[in-house]
Amino acid sequence: MKNTGITQKEKLAYGVGCFGQNMLYNLMANFLLFFYTDIFGILPAAAGTILLVARMWDAVNDPLMGMMADRTRTRYGKFRPYLLFTPILFVPFAVASFSTPSFSYSGKVAWAAFTYIAFGMIYTASDVPFWAMSSTISEDTKERSSIVVYPRFAATVAVSLATLATQPLILLFSVAGKPQRGYQMTSLVYAILTVICFLIAFIFVKERVHSEGQEKPKFSEIPKVFLSNKPLLLVIISGLFTGIGQTGKLSMLIYYAKYNLQNELLYTLFAGINIPFILIGIATVPFLTNKLGKKNACIVYYVIYAAGSLGFFLSGWNNFTALLIFNCISSIGMASPQVIQTAMIADTIEYGELKSGKRNEGTIFSSQTFLAKLTAAVTSIMIATTLSLVGYVPNAVQSTTALWGIHSLTALLPFAASILGIIPIIFYPLSEEKHRHIVEELHSRRMALD
Repeated sequence: MKNTGITQKEKLAYGVGCFGQNMLYNLMANFLLFFYTDIFGILPAAAGTILLVARMWDAVNDPLMGMMADRTRTRYGKFRPYLLFTPILFVPFAVASFSTPSFSYSGKVAWAAFTYIAFGMIYTASDVPFWAMSSTISEDTKERSSIVVYPRFAATVAVSLATLATQPLILLFSVAGKPQRGYQMTSLVYAILTVICFLIAFIFVKERVHSEGQEKPKFSEIPKVFLSNKPLLLVIISGLFTGIGQTGKLSMLIYYAKYNLQNELLYTLFAGINIPFILIGIATVPFLTNKLGKKNACIVYYVIYAAGSLGFFLSGWNNFTALLIFNCISSIGMASPQVIQTAMIADTIEYGELKSGKRNEGTIFSSQTFLAKLTAAVTSIMIATTLSLVGYVPNAVQSTTALWGIHSLTALLPFAASILGIIPIIFYPLSEEKHRHIVEELHSRRMALD
């Protein structure tokens, strides 16, 4: 394998690229449902419907965006131009998503739907090219595992900082006790940071793996790209459960602090204390994948997250010390599977190229972007439906049934998602050795064509 000459500065710049975006995404994924129900005045069922409709559109929009990126040819590369131009649109639409115009109830629902779907499309236009670029920085599977650790690590730091900073910022920017202004200004700060971070990645990260001479992919081939790639499908299915487990817990913590622990400010403490353990988990990914391989390492982290989540549930909400301990244990395995799955998705690109003769990086990585939004929506719908079933009433003292519902969503949902996420990974067929042989065969084919 050739030495690609990837510097530490470039890896750091690639990591910085997704920092601001993940602070903004954390705000959208973990506070928007709460904003809709408790501030904007939209019923949980209507909010869930908005999220469902948005994801139905994403099922079409995200692969189309991926294919569009695959068809892009510029002097900056295939994916880098999108990091320069699309993030600017985050600024107006992030603020609009947390605005509360004085419309009728149906007007509020329409406004929420429009702004949320528009934000999702902008997210796709920047996120798909960003992650697809990881497959063009290097085609060495071990180096990829090292490269994707940086943005995943940065993303986790961003989510952690957002977890700690979002509520204080909302309170800081709120006017006369009204939080609407606080949400708007917080989203504006995160959106501007997103633009700056993507610009850094655009300037310092290079694309090295090219597909000159290949026919441009066709939009009609999108279904085949996924259906003919078994390893990719397995990672997608597992990644769905990864996202549900992670997003479910993060989304419920604000409800958990407010109602089960009876102190909304404990959300920041409770979510923030596990940050070092999340980072420890991610930092150990290169070591564990080198020792066990991606497949086995992913399973190990799933087991850790499941064990911690089950312990959290069995502790009940009156044993605060036990809750913190099991929360920290689960955090070690919380984000680590996503790091590994990103490298796995990159490896499936060569698998797909071997079978079809085309590198569909953008289309393949659109699955990861779609998963991020799908899991946020599916989890929000599950949460909204369950809260309705258990009799949750916003801004009121909750019944015992509602409290158990909140406790179960915070702990049992991540536990079940982790167990289910292991099953597809067991059948993932691309070992490091097999991928190396695929890359060698592709090199031989390219040399024969030259």
